Amino acid sequence: MKTHYEGVHDMRSRMAKRKPRLVWRVLSALLLGIVLIASTSAGLAFIKVKQTADAFLTPLEGKKPKPLESMQPVNVLLLGVDERKNDKGRADAIMLLSFNPKTKQATSLSIPRDMQVTVPSGEKTKINHTYAYGGVKETVETVEQTFETDIPYYAKINMDGLIELVDAVGGVTVDNPSAFSWNDRRLQKEYEKGKVHLTGLEASGYARMRKQDPLGDMGRQIRQRQVLEAVGMKLAGPQLLTQLEKITDVMKNNFTTNIGLDVAAQLAQENQHGFEQLKPLKIDGEGYIASDGVWYFFASDESMEQTKQTIAKLLAQS
Repeated sequence: MKTHYEGVHDMRSRMAKRKPRLVWRVLSALLLGIVLIASTSAGLAFIKVKQTADAFLTPLEGKKPKPLESMQPVNVLLLGVDERKNDKGRADAIMLLSFNPKTKQATSLSIPRDMQVTVPSGEKTKINHTYAYGGVKETVETVEQTFETDIPYYAKINMDGLIELVDAVGGVTVDNPSAFSWNDRRLQKEYEKGKVHLTGLEASGYARMRKQDPLGDMGRQIRQRQVLEAVGMKLAGPQLLTQLEKITDVMKNNFTTNIGLDVAAQLAQENQHGFEQLKPLKIDGEGYIASDGVWYFFASDESMEQTKQTIAKLLAQS
């Protein structure tokens, strides 16, 4: 009889091409956007934001909420999920943010979605399948166990929400460094060189393209940053209040977290330098088909140990 995770492997055997995810920047922009609105708007606008925040506030099952002490080092797990109707989806992007406001340091660890891990029950699976089986709770517990660290906070976004968010702010304008074409089941578009205005779907294609870029993945990262900076500018701008209804609707439908407004404000204020100078961590390893016929990414023991030590050291410094 197949285990739950083997069933997930079978269902996902014909996986679509990996979509690059922009999760930590998007989630950071959303959280900071909420804080900005809460601190600068008044009356009905503030009430609307507070109601929205309450709507997507979802406690982490099995963890009793604890107050975040002043200047306390902390981990936040960011999840980008690919949910559809009647399909819970996978956590196609998993990023661990570690902050130490005392030392003004912060790291981001993007965990390969195909990385083989051992879940709390003892089974081995791809880390992105943990969400399909056990939701946020299973993913958080697996990351905690894998990297030997405590994660009190999480934030999750359905990545179709990024498309809706761009549309909610009226689209974004970017300066495209090189022309290219995009063609998938939802969008066929020619992206001309120079300044272009993009809808949500067009922004998604713009941020995902890699193969035609002369800089390869580096060029894709540049375009991702352009889109997110443009969204951030809209979220931080005075025109935000005119689109408040649309933006809060997008967030209610696509965003959940156990980070309340007070904690979000504290994280933003105490870790401003950390957000701006975020140091990326990388897990080295190799990918191949294992004995169960499934392709995994296997992290090297040396890289895993170094990563765990880096996170532990950052959180312990004072």
